[in-house]
Amino acid sequence: MAKETPKRKNLWRSIFLAVGFSALAISLLLYFTHTDLKSVFSLLNLWFFLGALGLILLNWLVEALRLCSISSLLGYRLPFGKALQIVLVGSFFANITPFDTGGEPFQLYLLAKNGVGTGKSAAIIMIKGIMSALARITLGIGIPLWLLLIKRAWQLPSGLNTALNIGVMIYVVVTILMLLVSWKPGFLNRFTNWLFSRKLIQKVFSPKKLQILAEKITHGVNEFRESMHSLAQADKGTIMLIAFYSLLLWIIVLTVPAFLLWGLGVNSPLPQILAVGIVFYLASAYAPTPGSSGVAEAGFATIFFAAQLVPYPLLGVFVTLWRLLTYYTSFLVGGLVSLFSLSRKKS
Repeated sequence: MAKETPKRKNLWRSIFLAVGFSALAISLLLYFTHTDLKSVFSLLNLWFFLGALGLILLNWLVEALRLCSISSLLGYRLPFGKALQIVLVGSFFANITPFDTGGEPFQLYLLAKNGVGTGKSAAIIMIKGIMSALARITLGIGIPLWLLLIKRAWQLPSGLNTALNIGVMIYVVVTILMLLVSWKPGFLNRFTNWLFSRKLIQKVFSPKKLQILAEKITHGVNEFRESMHSLAQADKGTIMLIAFYSLLLWIIVLTVPAFLLWGLGVNSPLPQILAVGIVFYLASAYAPTPGSSGVAEAGFATIFFAAQLVPYPLLGVFVTLWRLLTYYTSFLVGGLVSLFSLSRKKS
């Protein structure tokens, strides 16, 4: 039997760590909340669960539509089926890498595989990231304000307010950096020239390899600059549609916990669920574990219980259902699509 390559070993290690951290966190939650899964699942309203599952499927479809719209904005017609494939592959690799960083490189690879240039692929991913960050910041500021306007008596606990403020600050900084790179893509060329002129780099790599790599980076930057120029002249209606998709994606994700709580017979109000959900996503976006496993389960349980939105006896099963839909569903489906997509080049 052939030995596994280092890359394949790393992939299996990432999968093992991601699933292991998640399973451990869920097991501890179920143990400490003394959850009887049989009795709780018998009380779960199946229609609400199916509704939450439908939201996950809708999320994938809207994400694919957004990718198609961004591609068309830069002059490339990406088929919807290919866009959905790229979304699912990116979701899988984001789920097994620290800080969710693994998805974008594979999305870039698949875009290039479908005939999109390196620079345009980078521009597509950059625009997607900027729109997502802006949508998250908008909801992170807008939902709590809306909540206070319609129901001033309810306020987030001080710890959650702190988490919200930190999360918003992080996203503002990240978004500003992304915008700067978008407006000044030539900065990457200057940084590359500076980096390749360092003696340590020149000792590790031959001048020929550095020249080839610098030429590739320059070509990619030029393509990226052209793409951003095309974006500045693009149809404003399409840009608004992409912004709408970005907001809709986050609203869908934030509504999943509401369906699960209602399915468990907990009548927590939607505005509070949305507010606490966006606080969680803002605060936990940069968890260092693969796919945020372990950290996501613990943080989600803490934040929803602290906000008094879920009774303690139901906390374990609520987090389990939420993670099953938002993580394991895309993990399994994305893994199968990734296996098919990335193995076809070998056939």
